[in-house]
Amino acid sequence: MLSEPSFASSCLRHPVFGELFRRKTYKLGETIRTVGTPIKEFGIVVDGCLKSCRSTVDGDELCSAYFEKDDVFPELLYFTGTKEYTYNLSAAKRTTVMWIGAPYFELMLRTDDQLLYRFMLYMSKRGLKNQMLLACLRYRTIRERVAFWLLEMDGIAQGDRVQLPASQTIWANELRVSRASLNQEIRRMGELGYFRIKGHQLELLDREGLGNLL
Repeated sequence: MLSEPSFASSCLRHPVFGELFRRKTYKLGETIRTVGTPIKEFGIVVDGCLKSCRSTVDGDELCSAYFEKDDVFPELLYFTGTKEYTYNLSAAKRTTVMWIGAPYFELMLRTDDQLLYRFMLYMSKRGLKNQMLLACLRYRTIRERVAFWLLEMDGIAQGDRVQLPASQTIWANELRVSRASLNQEIRRMGELGYFRIKGHQLELLDREGLGNLL
């Protein structure tokens, strides 16, 4: 059974609005938008990863979200009435973004019911993932957090593989653990037969075993 095309690919291949997207590539660490920048365009990540950060009162950087391949932004801000960025947006690695003017993006959704439905599915999955990340922090050990993250992402995934974050650093930040500790735990859990990793995809081999860890 063929899977439905993603919302992102449906936008980029749209017969009317697809040609209105413009491509821009950003280098690692490059600032893309800052707090207070008016939202005039929507972006779709086609390669790489962006991160949204805010500064604490002590001047430290607090990363609040990542935008990876096929993610759309800043949809939550724009459609809840906030017309400017409330965070700083930068490239967590070399990243390519396809941009389209906000009025065209809105018109595309208003005039294409199927695309609007795919947008709703995309937003639902983003919401589920955000809720999952918050719930994940209830667990104390790294192994428990990894197990919970994998089982939840397996439920969200469309196929038979779990898509891993763009880098282990991003995954560690999402789980609020150190990269070194996460790397050690992943290696141990792989050796115990819980899963198999190939590139940026993970195949679950023992769902029951992962569930018993929680």
